[in-house]
Formats: sequence, structure tokens, C-alpha cells
Amino acid sequence: MQRWDYRVEETDRGLHNGQLRNLGADGWELVSEVVLVDGRGDRTVRSVLKRPRD
Repeated sequence: MQRWDYRVEETDRGLHNGQLRNLGADGWELVSEVVLVDGRGDRTVRSVLKRPRD
């Protein structure tokens, strides 16, 4: 049965192409992104990634 490692990255604008390329080279796959807005209007992008566990 396949097992997965998960990673969560939080940024104010989301992951840029360079970050995604570097994470992909390490075996990470972007699963989803969610934009969170707090009561003050500040925005956070939460990116969830996974990769096969060795």
C-alpha cells in the first residue's frame, strides 16, 4: 500500500514557480491551495503538498 508524506507551506501570496520547481525536484506534488482571510483582511495562502514515502 502506498504511503505519503505531507507538507504544508503558508505564504502571503502563494508559492511562486521557482519554489514549485524546487519542491517538485524533491518529489513534492501540489495537492491544493486555500486562501485564508482573517478579520483584518490579511490574506494567507496555505499550500498542501505530498510525496511518496520511501
